[in-house]
Amino acid sequence: MTTSKKKDDEVRKDPPGPVDHGRNGGMATRENAPEVVERSDDDEK
Repeated sequence: MTTSKKKDDEVRKDPPGPVDHGRNGGMATRENAPEVVERSDDDEK
C-alpha cells in the first residue's frame, strides 16, 4: 500500500479549533467562567 506525501502531511497537522493550554488558556470552562454556566438547580427553587 502506498500513500502520498500530501496525505501524510495532512494527518500530522494540528486539528482546527481552540487549543487547550492546560489551566493557562483554551476554552472557557465552568471552573474559570462560572458566571456563564446555566445551572439546572437554580431553576428548581
